[in-house]
Amino acid sequence: MFETVGMVDGAELRKLIDDGQLRRGTMGGLPVPEPLRALLPGGLSRQRVTAIGHGIGATSLAMALTAAGTEHGGWVGVVGVPRWGVLVAHELGVACERTALVPDPGERWAAVLSALAEGMRMVVAQPVTPLTQKMRIRLQTRARQTDCVLLILGNWPEAAVQHSTSEPRWHGIWADGHGRLARRELTVAAVPRSARAASTTVWLPDRRGRIAEPAPTRLVECWQSGSRGRDRIRLGLEDAGDDGRVATQDGPDGIFRRCYHNDEARAVAQLQQVIDQHNHLTWRDVTETSQPLPSRQTPSVPAASAL
Repeated sequence: MFETVGMVDGAELRKLIDDGQLRRGTMGGLPVPEPLRALLPGGLSRQRVTAIGHGIGATSLAMALTAAGTEHGGWVGVVGVPRWGVLVAHELGVACERTALVPDPGERWAAVLSALAEGMRMVVAQPVTPLTQKMRIRLQTRARQTDCVLLILGNWPEAAVQHSTSEPRWHGIWADGHGRLARRELTVAAVPRSARAASTTVWLPDRRGRIAEPAPTRLVECWQSGSRGRDRIRLGLEDAGDDGRVATQDGPDGIFRRCYHNDEARAVAQLQQVIDQHNHLTWRDVTETSQPLPSRQTPSVPAASAL
C-alpha cells in the first residue's frame, strides 16, 4: 500500500519519471484546505518556499497541506521527517501509495531533496543540519525550475510564508481526568513576506481525524455565582451544532476554560463539577439575558441544592 523510498539518487528517480510512475502537477499554486484559505488565498506557491516553524501541531499542519500534492495522481516526497505517521496523513487526505518517504537522508539531505524535486509535485522536508543562505537559495531555485512545491518544517528566512502553530488545546477529557482525547483546537498563524500577518483557529484533528473549522456556537443556558470580584464565576452551556456541546467557565480569579463534548450530558456534568467545587456560593440562572435557542427546551444542571 505504501511506497517508501530509502537513500535514493537522481538516476533512480529519473527512471521512475521516464517509466511514467511519477508525475508532476500543473502550473499554479496548489489549493489548501478550506479552513486555511484565508491564510493562503493563492494556495501553496510553486515559486517560493512555504515554511512551518517547530511547534506542537506543526507536522499535522504539514500533512493537511500535503493532501493537495497527491490529488489527481500527484506524488509527494517527505525527507528527514522520521515521525511522519502514514495513517494520520491518510486520514488528513494524503494518498500514501503516492508518498515517497526518506526518513533518514543523513548528510545527503540536500541532494535527496534536489533529486526528489525532479519528479514530485511537492516535497516536505525538515533540515537535519543548518543550511547556508547560498544552499537555501540553490534548493529554492531547484524547486522553482522543476515546478515543485517546497514545504519546509523549520525556519527558512527566504520563505514566502512562515507558519506557526500555537495554543494547542485537546478536548474530551473531563476535569477529573476521565474521558478520551477527541479533537484538538489549534491556532495557525501565517506571516507573509509582503503582506500582513493573519491567524485562524482550526480543529486539527477533528473528531474524524481531519482539519476543520470550528462551528459557531450559540449560548443555550448560563449561570452566575452570586458573589462579586475575584470569586465571581460565570458558567455557560453552548450549542456548537456538529461540534457538539461546549461547557465554558469564566472565573474565578481570571480563569477561563472552554471544553467541547460530543454530547450534552458530558458538558452538563462538567459544569456540575464546578458548581460542586464551589457549593458555598449562591448561584442564579441568567439565561434570560443571553438569547437562548428558540427551538430548544432549555436544559437544567441537576443540582437543586447548588442553584
